[in-house]
Amino acid sequence: MDIHNLEQIKQEFSGFQQEFETGNKEKALEKLLELLDALEEADTSRRAAQIDKDGNVTLSSEIPAGKPAAEKSAEDGTGESQPLYMSLNHVMEYYIFAYYFQPATEVRCTDIPYGEYYRTYGQLALSMQKYNGAKKAYERAIAWNPVDLDAYLGLAEVYKYQNQREKYLTVTKQAYRYCCTRATMARYYRNMAFYYLSGYEPETARACYQYSNVYYHTENADSELKYISEAIQQETPQTDIRAIQKLFDEKQIEPGPDSQTIGIVYKVGEILLKDGDYKLAKDCYSIVYDITQDAAAEKMLNELEAAISGSEE
Repeated sequence: MDIHNLEQIKQEFSGFQQEFETGNKEKALEKLLELLDALEEADTSRRAAQIDKDGNVTLSSEIPAGKPAAEKSAEDGTGESQPLYMSLNHVMEYYIFAYYFQPATEVRCTDIPYGEYYRTYGQLALSMQKYNGAKKAYERAIAWNPVDLDAYLGLAEVYKYQNQREKYLTVTKQAYRYCCTRATMARYYRNMAFYYLSGYEPETARACYQYSNVYYHTENADSELKYISEAIQQETPQTDIRAIQKLFDEKQIEPGPDSQTIGIVYKVGEILLKDGDYKLAKDCYSIVYDITQDAAAEKMLNELEAAISGSEE
């Protein structure tokens, strides 16, 4: 596999898509796995991160992806540390990664969308109840991008179906750091609700579902609240934010988004704005405004929308 021939790689991926669209999931999964295996075998780039058996995500050891430790030293032969490679969904992830993981070496971006491919494999494998395959795929997606929220949430789903509650909780807490929209914060609280409900703590689960709806109302949360109400034979009380936050403090559940992550996204917006990349800057300010309703972010967002509209006329 020529990893520099992006057109060939896209064609191979389209072969998977064709099989999937015809309903042949087994064949589609097989074709995608063949593509991923071929890419990993040919690509000697050093992935950004690694995951140990306990689920801890750390910077990768200085061993290129696809090469056993015995074949490569920690040096690249020039006395320089080998660069890390990330598969980005958005440029802001580059800065979030740099802040939280603080790599001491150069970080580069891959042309191949490893994250997308592995998440696609994981999602399909999960839908087919191939949990081990899904787990490996999501872990590999995290290795290529250790701040990829969707990969963490996918891995949490695997542990959910495998009834591994503590691992489910660990990954959900890892995902929390990268939740920076109202919808993703709501997802975090629904995950926490499931953890407590499956641990026979319906009152805590109920509080999590109610808080989830404060951020982003979903039918899923409503359905679960109804189930809890019927199970414990008690009407769902009015949402009391102070009471819920007091309970969260006792249970060590985060009461809101990570302010550091939101600050990073805002800063990235400023950098992109300075560089004249209005569309990507708008993405960042949209995220900040969505989660904070900050007036300054709203003002900047409106100005960016006007600038983009003007440039397209």
